[in-house]
Amino acid sequence: MMKMIAYMVGFVALLSTAPPALAQDEDLRPRALVGRYIQLDPIMVPFQTARGIRYEIVTVRMVIGENSTAKYACYVAPMLHEQIMFFLWERGVTTADFEGDRKVELANKMLTFISDMTDERYYEAIEFAGGYEEIDEDSDNLSSLCR
Repeated sequence: MMKMIAYMVGFVALLSTAPPALAQDEDLRPRALVGRYIQLDPIMVPFQTARGIRYEIVTVRMVIGENSTAKYACYVAPMLHEQIMFFLWERGVTTADFEGDRKVELANKMLTFISDMTDERYYEAIEFAGGYEEIDEDSDNLSSLCR
């Protein structure tokens, strides 16, 4: 009987203790699908050179369309990563394709390619990011969720 009373007292004491306080910087809000673009993981792109094929790292950002929601754009992003890699391989890109007007032309062709595979409303532009370009916090969170 004493053992049972001791268990009951311990159980009541356990229930009456306050939950541990959250750290000041801890954010428990759900992560929302908010951001201007989805940045894909870097892609090793084969470039045609005079000496043969050389690989460069390219980072693609897909800007979410005005008439789209991040939910749908996020859903198809992982599937597009591989398709973009094949798109770049089939084009036989060179380093000149990532400079000036040719870069804009390549981005527009890639957007058309992506729109044909998905829905033209999902993305409104393609951007190529440099190696250490900053990414805004909302787009960074969205990109992490969409991988």
